[in-house]
Amino acid sequence: MFDVNTIPAAERERITSSLFRWGISVDQETGRIDYIEGTNIPEVKCESIHLIRHAETVAVARHEFMSDTSDNCGFTENGIEITRKQAEELDRYNFDIALYGPIARVVNTMKIIMEHPQKFEAVPVQKLHGIDNTGWEYKSFYDLEHDPVFIAREMDNNMFARTPNGTSWGTVIANCVDVIDLINEEYPDKKVLLFSQGSVLRAMQILLRKRKHPWDDFTVEGMYHVGDDTNKKKNYGVIDRVF
Repeated sequence: MFDVNTIPAAERERITSSLFRWGISVDQETGRIDYIEGTNIPEVKCESIHLIRHAETVAVARHEFMSDTSDNCGFTENGIEITRKQAEELDRYNFDIALYGPIARVVNTMKIIMEHPQKFEAVPVQKLHGIDNTGWEYKSFYDLEHDPVFIAREMDNNMFARTPNGTSWGTVIANCVDVIDLINEEYPDKKVLLFSQGSVLRAMQILLRKRKHPWDDFTVEGMYHVGDDTNKKKNYGVIDRVF
């Protein structure tokens, strides 16, 4: 059985200290987080932050997990069409800069967007990196719902739980702290666009206090079945306001 506490001690410390800077406490036994009452978040110096989630993939259409490199990360025709339509609408936002994450489906989404002439430059940022599910590729929610690591990470929201070769939610959120630090240093007063993953969107929303509790409205079953109900928003390849 995988022990969630095998995450390296230095990474646990980085996660804990990074989140504490943003007024978020981490229970060292359960890995659960909560906002520290009476604390203010650090200043965000840019004018705005928006995020485009990568285009819809084969894994999304099949309701499967994907890793950074699994074969089910290729885009569906619907995903490409939606992303191209989004590219045509970006002029009205007047972005100054775009930052994009390192994995293939994010890079390829950025390339689709940039096929339509844009006014901004796109710059790679290694830390703009969401959850890596290596070890769970091609599996569904129902394949994993009784797996202890899956329960710890996705249902109990343990910041330290991860697959042996994947990443934890804590690492994703701590990386987003570093991304905001970069934006503050390099792009103050700018309109910033991010190309990344859904887990980065969630991490940014947690840091910026977009809900009363960090995990309000989140269920992993709902996340992996988004779009089954036509009333639900399917936001792959679509722009979201973060800040």
